[in-house]
Amino acid sequence: MPPSANPAWNEVFFFPLRLPPICEKIQLAIISGSKVLGTATLHLSHISSAGTELEEETPGFLPCFGPTFLPFYGPRPDSARTSGTPPNVAYRGRVLLEINTHMGAPDGRQQDIISPEDVAQVQCHLPRHQLGLCGVFYSATMVPSGQDLLRFEISIGNYGDTGDVTCKPAASVTPHSRPVFDGNRYHYLPWYSDKPVVAVTSSWEAVSHRWDALNLLQTLCRHLVSTHG
Repeated sequence: MPPSANPAWNEVFFFPLRLPPICEKIQLAIISGSKVLGTATLHLSHISSAGTELEEETPGFLPCFGPTFLPFYGPRPDSARTSGTPPNVAYRGRVLLEINTHMGAPDGRQQDIISPEDVAQVQCHLPRHQLGLCGVFYSATMVPSGQDLLRFEISIGNYGDTGDVTCKPAASVTPHSRPVFDGNRYHYLPWYSDKPVVAVTSSWEAVSHRWDALNLLQTLCRHLVSTHG
């Protein structure tokens, strides 16, 4: 939806899904005309479960996802590609998405509009927080040989990406350096006592309630493995 960098469709799509499914993936793509800007893939095995039969049957659940942001990745718009080399892949955007599965016969609908009440209910739960990332590069060894100048870049989404003009510039890249032969087999960047420092400031929705729950479950799993493993 040009020229907006943050389009809002507020649409719902309906498509039939047979269980167990023949395909294992749901692939989504952001398309501008006939050009694919970015793609994302959801694995049905990650968002659903058929259940398991143990001493007592463990119930499964139908495919479900979100509502949450799904990141999309695709070729960098400023990347130069030569014959035989893969394109540089970069973050191309994200979509606030929810998937629900309902049993029953399809009613024939393919597309509909999400009601303004449902849109407002989601938007009020998306306060934004600022996040900062600082990185220090201590060494760069075993780098490709040649006369080309090399540099490293750190980005979070499109923040810090020098090829993205939708965000403010950031000190996210190291200075250009030419590789130096180490006298044996490899090349390195001659940083010596001057270590490059990069910093990226970004703004994202506050989803600490999900991070807290995930961190708690992962910590509990590691504790159980270390205690009873």
